[in-house]
Amino acid sequence: MSEKRFVLASSSPRRKALLHKILDDFVIVSPSAEEKETGVPVDVAETNALLKGRAVNAPFAIACDTIVVLGDKIYGKPLTRDVAFRDIRELSGKTHLVISGLYVRANGEETVTHETSYVTIKKLTDEEIYEYIDKYNPLDKAGAYGLQDGVVVEKFEGSEDNIVGLPTEKLREILRKYVNVKEELYD
Repeated sequence: MSEKRFVLASSSPRRKALLHKILDDFVIVSPSAEEKETGVPVDVAETNALLKGRAVNAPFAIACDTIVVLGDKIYGKPLTRDVAFRDIRELSGKTHLVISGLYVRANGEETVTHETSYVTIKKLTDEEIYEYIDKYNPLDKAGAYGLQDGVVVEKFEGSEDNIVGLPTEKLREILRKYVNVKEELYD
């Protein structure tokens, strides 16, 4: 199997770090795509990943879109501190879904799929929410929080990498058909 150079259609430093767990050689292009914000959550995540992936002109591309869902509401990246506060306050003390749509283009084929994980946010006071926002500035994270911060998440089920922003386990399975991937290291 010959090596092909993939393009990661993302501006997320977390996705870049996560992709390095699988591939050594890839380039990053920030996609210019109009993202869907409403609809059935799985469809929204998969459609956005597809739009991002198709926005880069490369024969080998990877794109992902991660959303947070509580009930029927989709939480994207908050645009302001006030929206971040509202989002964390609504998620506080509750379990929600984290859904990542995943897109891969290789050898003329397109794959679109998704991964779902469950996250419970600690019950937080308004003061704790503002302290978190001020210290971690989570405006670039869906749902206004980051699992990797180790502060507001009480517990989670499913793929940790999916919650951070790229379902590496599922991506590894897909990429094995096209390139040599790094295998997980087990203790």
